[in-house]
Amino acid sequence: VAFNNAAVAADHPSERFDERVVAEFYRGKVIRIVVGFPPGGGADVYSRLIARHLGRFIPGNPTLAVTNMPGAGSIIAGNQIYNSAAKDGTEIGMLNGAVILEQLFGNPGVHFDMAKFRYLAVPVNETYVMIVTRQSGIAKFSDLLGANAKQAILGAIPNSTLEHAPILLRDALDANLKVVSGYKGSADIRLAVDSGEIGGFFNPWSTLKPSSPDKFKSGEWSVLLQLTDQPLRDLPASNIPTINELTKDQNHRMLLRYGTSAPNQFGKVYMLPTAVPAERVAALEAA
Repeated sequence: VAFNNAAVAADHPSERFDERVVAEFYRGKVIRIVVGFPPGGGADVYSRLIARHLGRFIPGNPTLAVTNMPGAGSIIAGNQIYNSAAKDGTEIGMLNGAVILEQLFGNPGVHFDMAKFRYLAVPVNETYVMIVTRQSGIAKFSDLLGANAKQAILGAIPNSTLEHAPILLRDALDANLKVVSGYKGSADIRLAVDSGEIGGFFNPWSTLKPSSPDKFKSGEWSVLLQLTDQPLRDLPASNIPTINELTKDQNHRMLLRYGTSAPNQFGKVYMLPTAVPAERVAALEAA
């Protein structure tokens, strides 16, 4: 992806666009942001916040609208943007960067090439943490290991880090995790957690910290681990294990890094089809 974007940028530097021409096209238009997740989750909230302000920075000041197209961890939205979206710069996709793993391992539902999108922005990189409820009775990650391990039942979104992470921990580290997939978005998972249907889930700390501080303050939710090599400084408790502290096996560490941590350095990505005219791409990049 980096090489692809570097090549495109060399041909079409972001500063080279005729603002008047771009404004003539976008004036009176609506730009849709197609979000690959349902309303109420982190991807949706980020996109609606961006949509509220982005039009002011695009020549012609178009209106921005958000459309949710959930399913398969944003694969459905990826297929839409790659194959069917408007090619004139009026449709922006928002996918989960971790779906690149589904492409790499040949998921038959993937009908796009992540290297052939034109990337506009990544507003935040993401570190996923494991959350469990007080009701689960699990106080630390080591409770899930060994002969007398407790079991954590975790909700997951198919083809996303919410599913990849617990499966890797279960299969590589023999953690006693039961993964309940099939949820369309993190908002649905939170409802399931609140109802006691499941005992926890994985989510980016950058989403959890602003959205659920009361859960951590009250002790209703706890963080068991952080999928990063460099510990986060603002977690609600100290000594929460990182990837390096979860296992001494280098192969297992690499599995966790490349299966969870690395893809989420571009966790929420905004992109266009490559056929969008270069001037409009440059204007949207600049915006």
